[in-house]
Amino acid sequence: MTELKIFLQPKQKLFLRSIEENPVTFYGGAKGGGKSKGLRLIMIYRRFKYAGSTGAIFRKTYPELEGNHIRPLLEEFPELREYWHESKKLLTLPNGSTLQFCHCNNEADIGLYQGREFHDLAIDEAGQWTEAMFRKLLGSNRSSKPGIKARAILTGNPGGPGHQWLKRLFVEKRFNERERREDYAFIQALVDDNPALIDNDPDYVARLESEPNQALRKAYRYGSWDIFAGQFFSEISREVHFIAPFNIPHHWNRFGSYDYGFNHPAAFGWFAVDEDGTVYQYRELVQAGLRVDEFAAKLRTYPDTLELGYITAGWDCWAKKGTLQSGSSPTIAEEFLKHEIILSRAKIDRVQGAAQIRSYLAVRGTRPRFYMFNNCPISFDALTRMEHDENKVEDVLKVDAVEGDPTTGDDAYDMVRYALMSRPLVSEVPKFKGKPGTDEWIQFQSTELEKSIDKQIERQVAEEKGEDIFNVSFMDEQSDIVSYYLNKRSH
Repeated sequence: MTELKIFLQPKQKLFLRSIEENPVTFYGGAKGGGKSKGLRLIMIYRRFKYAGSTGAIFRKTYPELEGNHIRPLLEEFPELREYWHESKKLLTLPNGSTLQFCHCNNEADIGLYQGREFHDLAIDEAGQWTEAMFRKLLGSNRSSKPGIKARAILTGNPGGPGHQWLKRLFVEKRFNERERREDYAFIQALVDDNPALIDNDPDYVARLESEPNQALRKAYRYGSWDIFAGQFFSEISREVHFIAPFNIPHHWNRFGSYDYGFNHPAAFGWFAVDEDGTVYQYRELVQAGLRVDEFAAKLRTYPDTLELGYITAGWDCWAKKGTLQSGSSPTIAEEFLKHEIILSRAKIDRVQGAAQIRSYLAVRGTRPRFYMFNNCPISFDALTRMEHDENKVEDVLKVDAVEGDPTTGDDAYDMVRYALMSRPLVSEVPKFKGKPGTDEWIQFQSTELEKSIDKQIERQVAEEKGEDIFNVSFMDEQSDIVSYYLNKRSH
């Protein structure tokens, strides 16, 4: 009879308890928190506890499995070697339980495990996985054995392709209609939870804190999920750009932006521009599975849609989708026109579009030039999770939505990109048309004077700080020229 003595640290015990109680548990955060070792020990413990159970530990590559799990396991418990099958990477215990070590480098590799039944399905370093890979693999996390519940077990650090979906599910706890809040549990990992590491390597914490990149330092040392390496729009801030709605003044110019989708979400945004050229997104509609006519009809339920100055849209709205016996089928733009909604071609250059968004997000003086009402969470989230394309660092990485889920993919990002590339016209200051000397005239003059003083103060503060003041003049709608006037402080 094989008897193992398995010792868990306090946070690892909490990890084990959560696995017993919750369908999906994520143990994530700082480096050095004992996540991988805790996962390995718990998977062995549960194989002995639940006779005849099946478990699997997944990593992206086999060398990662070998170095982080297989070799450490057999070195710590040499008595398990007689139950180890090298070619199958499978541990078969005397009680009939098995633990397999699997690797999936991409989505296609997951097909190798379709149809399998893993009672415990563990993904080590889940931040390296896309949500699509996780969801597909989750189909193999099931149990037909009485008395054994299926459990998905994840570990990982902030950053990587999986950062945003892990943050959404486990840190922010934002769920779509197919997800149940009670299924997901999160345990924050810190290096301080691993006293054995600190005792054996007292300089480890100092090495984490010496990381020059602030985002990486916060992620590695404190397990921060608010910022990550590879994030494209590091300028975006929930505290600055995500604001409470207010009544849009009638004289502000309004426009719309549209990115087509059916299996992927279609995204539409309503925008307004103030007298300084600052753009506000005040509404969003992001939804998959609607035909073009259904989506257009839904837009018509908002009365101000037909009052928008223009609606910019992706070029696929003018593509022919096939032919009918009577000729070509209607384009998306033509379908919209049936609902009295006129689309105009967007400027679709991806690199310029990304740079334009970054410019609008940047705080110059005391404020940025782009805000989003907090009733547009999908659009805001899309900007926060966009990453650099490794093959074209000035562009955003293209990300497809997962099964039409509007909280994934880059559809809302593309919609915002079209909007800010459309050169929205600055709103003119309204002129009072009433009789001079009346109470209304006095109130109007007082309000305009206060606005003028506020602008002067804002400009003076910025100049005293030595900051550049940008005034952007947009040319007529038919022109491709945008003139930028830069007034620098004299030194």
